[in-house]
Amino acid sequence: MQAINEALKKAQIILEEGGVIGLPTETVYGLAARIDIPSAIEKIFTTKERPFFDPLIVHVSSIDMAKKVTAYWGPASEALAEVFWPGPLTMVLPRDPSVNTMITSGLETVGIRMPNHPLALELIQEVGVPLAAPSANKFGKTSPTSAGHVRVEFKNENVFVLDGGDCDIGIESTVLLVRHRADKVELSILRRGHILRSDLERVLNEKGITFEFLEKIDKRESPGHMKHHYMPPIPLIVVTEPNLKPDQALKLINNKMSELPEEIESVKIQKPKNGIHSYELLKLSADPLLATREFYAQLREVAARGKDCILFYREDSQVGERWESLFDRLNKAASLIL
Repeated sequence: MQAINEALKKAQIILEEGGVIGLPTETVYGLAARIDIPSAIEKIFTTKERPFFDPLIVHVSSIDMAKKVTAYWGPASEALAEVFWPGPLTMVLPRDPSVNTMITSGLETVGIRMPNHPLALELIQEVGVPLAAPSANKFGKTSPTSAGHVRVEFKNENVFVLDGGDCDIGIESTVLLVRHRADKVELSILRRGHILRSDLERVLNEKGITFEFLEKIDKRESPGHMKHHYMPPIPLIVVTEPNLKPDQALKLINNKMSELPEEIESVKIQKPKNGIHSYELLKLSADPLLATREFYAQLREVAARGKDCILFYREDSQVGERWESLFDRLNKAASLIL
């Protein structure tokens, strides 16, 4: 207990001095800084090598704290927060003028969530102001689900990590755009996650709130919206044809790799200079909840085995909302989908 208290105090001091820290949450580890110190917000971007067009999520420890960073809270926000907070739901709401536009990438909306991790909540409460925190990895790379992942990722930057153990969920939060209109609430899922559309619909229906989901929406209001993200240091190839043998896949991959650009939307695409001659299979649990929890850690482990690429064979049984959330990450992490 004393060690935890000392770690919390050290994290608080670093934040108060305008630094960044590795923050544990139930989804993935975040790279956190105070939202009221502009130089600290900028340090998140420079440490991650993240472009300023990719907005950050503001983490709070209470609904009252959340209300201070949005210009309008509203009944739908209240209903969803009562059920899903603390938890892996980020709500994108109108930005309060006090929120630095560096956090929102110049947008008039801000993503807000209350993480379901005791150390994160205690730290935010002790600091007394919300923390901006994207995932604690270099931009476009695989997200971290343990303190060790963060330390390896930022070994050159010597980032202090508040160790809260392995993450329970394993992928980033659901991001939901919430717009309160006169007659109804308009909703858009900007990023899939552990909280599913069916979960959201159930709660809003129970609360008697009239709502509509909009499918066509500008996803720039969400972090992780690019076509490629979460990428391992060697190419990940998703194979959707079960009869395509690995050796056959390698021939196809080498033909298609030469056609890929060097980078897409500021994310570098992994393309071995001497071609791809060996592979390692990525295998995940049959239960989508377990598969999601282990995905990023497995991706890191398999990538470290020294082969030229990672092959993942998508199976017919991997269908449904939970698998869709995982495949949102997996497909963006992939250099190719065959």
